[in-house]
Amino acid sequence: MSKYKLIAFDVDDTLLTTEKVISPKTKQALLNAQKNGIKLCVASGRLPYGVKPYAEELDILNNGGYYLGFNGGAVLNSGNELIGTTYLDSKYIEPVYEVLRPTNVTTMVHKGDIIYADRKVNDYTHIEPDVIGLPLNLVDDIAEFVDWKLHKILLCGEPGELKEVESKLKAKFADDVDIYLSAPWFLEVMPNGVNKGLGVEKVCVDMGISMDEVMAFGDNYNDIPMLEMAGLGIAMGNAEDEVKNSADYVTDTCDLDGIAKALGKFL
Repeated sequence: MSKYKLIAFDVDDTLLTTEKVISPKTKQALLNAQKNGIKLCVASGRLPYGVKPYAEELDILNNGGYYLGFNGGAVLNSGNELIGTTYLDSKYIEPVYEVLRPTNVTTMVHKGDIIYADRKVNDYTHIEPDVIGLPLNLVDDIAEFVDWKLHKILLCGEPGELKEVESKLKAKFADDVDIYLSAPWFLEVMPNGVNKGLGVEKVCVDMGISMDEVMAFGDNYNDIPMLEMAGLGIAMGNAEDEVKNSADYVTDTCDLDGIAKALGKFL
């Protein structure tokens, strides 16, 4: 009997190959884990609409598993019911956007399964809408347009400029919101204290298990809390160096069945 009761994993460049598919070996390994009584949790920065298809492909919803979106801002069970949700305080929208107005960085927000962005479209703006398969709706001024509760603000842009924006935002808001890269071209502005690690912890509470019984996989900066909090944190071979340093073990890349190989080793 495995000591691990839950396997949590990121989507892009972890569960999915660089071709944006689940490899047959990885899929079979995760299906086998479920047959042996281990629950699965898909953990992504995407909106839940963009995470649910992978939960369905892996039959997670028929096996009592979970999926979480917005880096843990929305945690859902197998009945598609929210068991945890956190919103960004609306008072931060205008001052955050004020920093972004003079830049070439796209500001993107979500409302249900609708994606809105300002008109500063760049080479990275369409990555998330295209991958998820949703249209991108452009508006003139995000701060003036938003009149609903946000889970996060997603910033897209050239990596060098995005690092500069990250430094400016952290200098101004570091004590109030969480700011971190989820890819070199994606910067997330999140409610304080919301991350994948705490999202998976909510799943553990719902299951009645501890984080020591979790095996977690990830490749990017927003995966670090989940890898550090899990009983066994595993970085993909294609992960950022800082992510590898935060993990207990480094497996093969997403294109070489890294998840399947680690499950074969530790289960």
